[in-house]
Amino acid sequence: MLTPEENEVLCRVGPATPMGKVLRRYWTPAFQAGDLPEPDCPPIRVTVLGENFVAFRDSAGRLGFLDELCCHRGASLVLGRVEEGGIRCLYHGWKYAADGTILETPNLATAAFRQRVKHGAYPVREAGGLGWVYLGPPGTEPPFPAFSWTDAAPDELIVSEMIMDCNWMQVQEGSIDSSHVAILHLDTLATMGAGPRSVGSLRFAGQPWDLDMQLPGRRAGAAPGGGARPGGWPSDDNAPRIEVENTPFGFHYAAIRDVTGDPGKKFVRVTAFAMPYTAFIGGVASGAVIVVPRDDYTSSSIGVFKVPKGAGGITAAQRAGGVDSAVWGPEPDDRRIRLPRQDRAAMAAGQSFAGFRGGNRVQDAAVQLSEGRLYDRAKEHLVPADLAVIRMRRLFADSVASVAAGGDPLGLGEGCDFAGIGAASQIIGADRPWQDLVPGNQGVREPARPA
Repeated sequence: MLTPEENEVLCRVGPATPMGKVLRRYWTPAFQAGDLPEPDCPPIRVTVLGENFVAFRDSAGRLGFLDELCCHRGASLVLGRVEEGGIRCLYHGWKYAADGTILETPNLATAAFRQRVKHGAYPVREAGGLGWVYLGPPGTEPPFPAFSWTDAAPDELIVSEMIMDCNWMQVQEGSIDSSHVAILHLDTLATMGAGPRSVGSLRFAGQPWDLDMQLPGRRAGAAPGGGARPGGWPSDDNAPRIEVENTPFGFHYAAIRDVTGDPGKKFVRVTAFAMPYTAFIGGVASGAVIVVPRDDYTSSSIGVFKVPKGAGGITAAQRAGGVDSAVWGPEPDDRRIRLPRQDRAAMAAGQSFAGFRGGNRVQDAAVQLSEGRLYDRAKEHLVPADLAVIRMRRLFADSVASVAAGGDPLGLGEGCDFAGIGAASQIIGADRPWQDLVPGNQGVREPARPA
């Protein structure tokens, strides 16, 4: 558990907060590049780390990321005109370039002011279907996290964002928590063909219930079991052993479970966490889950998944058609999660465990939102299965201390090949090191604890 003071430091992300100062030292995936589909299209408001900005694409296709309010009299540039190489404020016509240069001041004839003052602008780049910004002090940008999917073409990516009305840390901790997978997600495992399972004294029949659930490699409505690993989930072990190692980008860990009926094997799920936003989850197809704080009480959960070349990815037309739109909307202003009603009748009949249709992300959202807008961790009681959560909190706490002392946060990835970061989900020999499954993670082997 954390003290109330430690919890505040972990969760608050505004520009003057200790965590806010840390997060501004990393590249932040702040918006979907597809929301600015062409040069001179309408601008968008971006809320990230407790501040509002405007993002736009100028006439040459270059992205701009500026403070939202005009530096003249504070009108929102989200209302502005994007035209002829810049964005123009409606109030008095001041015009700004993508780098914050003031191009025109119609109500001020002299050029001296324009040459002396710049509007607040931030480094921004497009990669992996996202717009990434750097909000830290000028000249302190770390290496860009060029993950294996960030250079993929638009038709090779699916980008899916949902906005959640809770603090980002509740969502982030869910991404790196492996012990809930075989419990909360029993309906998903049933759809994958895992069969009957037990949770304590509860015996769940494991018959597929949510037949419209979208799974990697299987379209909604296809026969159950499609895209699943043969044999479904190979372990009845609900208390995995957690082994954690630091890496240049943050940390990775293995959740190790006994294999049912085969004592010579172990079922290993390796998850990697690239500070401060990105989780590569064992068992998930190529891609990552990214959690970004919009402010202290709302967050964006972004799934980025690579698909085979020519598969079409997620085009603007597909977004309008509603990829996952039954649960969260496809448009920038309509991406808030809309939880379906919990089906208590199906739960009582033993057909469903959690009662929420929509797959893992909906099931996760239901429990994370249930914790409240900002969970008080002074009330929790951690167990060994929470070791990865503990490690993440420690890295953030150490980063806060380092930045406060004038240093750098942890996990910036100096010398790291971000493209080599990976996850794994595999049955291996009981004596085989799990690190063999993810050699690109560059984990730092930790000394064995004394008996």
